[in-house]
Amino acid sequence: MALSKNRIKYIHSLEQKKNRKADKVFLAEGPKLVGDLLGHFPCQFLLATSEWLSRNRPLSTVTDATEVSEEELSRASLLKTPQQVLAVFRQPDEETDISVISHSLCLALDDVQDPGNLGTIVRLADWFGIEHIFCSPNTVDIYNPKTVQATMEVSHASDCIILPYPSSSAH
Repeated sequence: MALSKNRIKYIHSLEQKKNRKADKVFLAEGPKLVGDLLGHFPCQFLLATSEWLSRNRPLSTVTDATEVSEEELSRASLLKTPQQVLAVFRQPDEETDISVISHSLCLALDDVQDPGNLGTIVRLADWFGIEHIFCSPNTVDIYNPKTVQATMEVSHASDCIILPYPSSSAH
C-alpha cells in the first residue's frame, strides 16, 4: 500500500505541539526507539521498510503497520537521515498527584527550552532513580520529536513520569 500524502502531512504536523496535544500522540523514529516503545505505549500507526518489518515480526501490538520504501520513509520522516521505521504513539494520560513529592525523589524543571537538553535531563534523572519530573509551562514539550529522540527509551523504561507543575490551587 502506498503512503498517502495526507498521512505524510499528518506526520509533519506532529512537529507542532498544538497538533500533538490535540490528538494526544507523539512521533518516534528509529529501530531502537520504536522497538523500545512498542508494547509500552499504544501505537496508532507504524511505517517501516521491508527490512525492519522482516526482523521485527510479529507486531501483535500494532494494528496499522504499513510497509514503505526508503524514499517514502524519507518523505515522511522528520529526521535528515530516516532510520527504517517511524511510529505514532498515544500519549499516556497522566494526572498530577502532588502527594508524590512527600514520598519520592522528584525533579522540578523551569524554562528548559532546548528539546535535546530536556531529553538529556530525563535520561540522567532515570539513571539517578528520580521517579517524577515536574515541568513548568515554559519548559519544552516532552513529546517534541527532538526530545523524544533525545530521551531514547527512558520515558517508558522507568518509573520516570513527566508531569506538569501542580497548579497553585492544589496547595
